Amino acid sequence: MHPIHWDRGTWTASCQGEAVQLLPKEYSLLETLYRHVGKTLSREQLLDAAWALETPTDRTIDDHVYRLRRKLAAWHGAYEIRTVRGAGYRLEAAAPPAASGKPNPLLADPAHAERMRELLDANLLYGNGDALLALASRPEMFGFELDAPLRSFVPFLEGRFGEYVQDRFPFGDRVFFLLHLFHLLKPGESRPYVEAALRRRVMPDIWHTEVELYNIIFMRMEWGEPEAAAAALEKLWPEALNGEYENLVPYLANLRLELRLTQRKWDEAEREIARIEQLLRRYPFRREEGRFAALSGLVLHRRDPKAGVERIDAGLATLRRTRFVPHLAGSLQAVTTFAEAEGWTALRNRYAPEWERLLADTKLRELLPAIEAELRKLL
Repeated sequence: MHPIHWDRGTWTASCQGEAVQLLPKEYSLLETLYRHVGKTLSREQLLDAAWALETPTDRTIDDHVYRLRRKLAAWHGAYEIRTVRGAGYRLEAAAPPAASGKPNPLLADPAHAERMRELLDANLLYGNGDALLALASRPEMFGFELDAPLRSFVPFLEGRFGEYVQDRFPFGDRVFFLLHLFHLLKPGESRPYVEAALRRRVMPDIWHTEVELYNIIFMRMEWGEPEAAAAALEKLWPEALNGEYENLVPYLANLRLELRLTQRKWDEAEREIARIEQLLRRYPFRREEGRFAALSGLVLHRRDPKAGVERIDAGLATLRRTRFVPHLAGSLQAVTTFAEAEGWTALRNRYAPEWERLLADTKLRELLPAIEAELRKLL
């Protein structure tokens, strides 16, 4: 099934690299059908989902479906809305077409593969999720196939989290993503699993190093160990500045800002914001730009709630455009959790619905028991 990428900020939906512009009600209608792909929904169910508290007629649904069908033609048969006589409508997904004919000769060209890896790495670094997904989904077109670690990353990027509780990838490859998903929902309970994974070295080297070297910093913050997090961060920071981990500079700078927030050191947080604004001119990585705007918006909200909300909104909009679902999820979780801890009820209520909607769309909360069952194999 081809993934659909949603952007509520612009009311667009994208599939196979083709974006379609929708009206708000068309967007809600398609989103509802997509959540229940393959299942027939009655007109009453669709009206309740997209026209809550309104009183449209059945004809309203029919008109919107007619317009949606015309717009979805841009996706070349990836999805079709079928009428089920006497019952309602059903969204059906076509299977991705099988490759035909001779394979692309570029698949066997090492020099081409190296150039494509550089292109892929650049898009990953700069947060261009659409480009990365295009490369992943069309190996015949681009003459390039992702290696095993990145193939295992694609469902994570798209929010297809259910694939990590299945045997689609080796257990060691899945552990990295299972740890992050569990930590996202239950940060206070993730430590035994993280430590067991590192101790047993079950993850491929690329993921083991990432957890051991710098993911552990934000995990320690959320385990209530700010001093240990600060020590690990200050140890890594000079190595990043000196070039060994240069591309981590904006990521680590955001962690420094988040640490100041965790410690409620507001003056130091303001100084970190000024530093990061300078750094992002040199490292315009969209995921880090979005995360920075969300975190700095929390600092700004303390003295200017309206400006803080505008900053957070801009950061979340940037993260939506990257198509990196986990990074959007992490920022939504951080904003809602921090707002609740500070007693900023209006701020929490503003972002909690999108956080809950993301959990529902990815079925993450439903998957939690299966995720933990997989992680228990580490203990």
